Amino acid sequence: MASRTRPGAHPAGPCPACRTPKGTRLYLCVGCWSQLPAAARRALSESGDRARAIARLRQLHDHINAGQPLGDLEITA
Repeated sequence: MASRTRPGAHPAGPCPACRTPKGTRLYLCVGCWSQLPAAARRALSESGDRARAIARLRQLHDHINAGQPLGDLEITA
């Protein structure tokens, strides 16, 4: 079975959404990341205030843990 990580990426554990390997320093595997709405991807990619970044990541994980589709994610923090 082929890995869904980027070529040259080092696996850093499973994707929290689909459990396939994901690259180091990535929130999701490439396949799951591409399912997110563009606005959610931009919000999760923002750098700056660490507390707000953690809040955005928490929203992503809460959404996944609630079993909601990735395409429905809205980041508010």
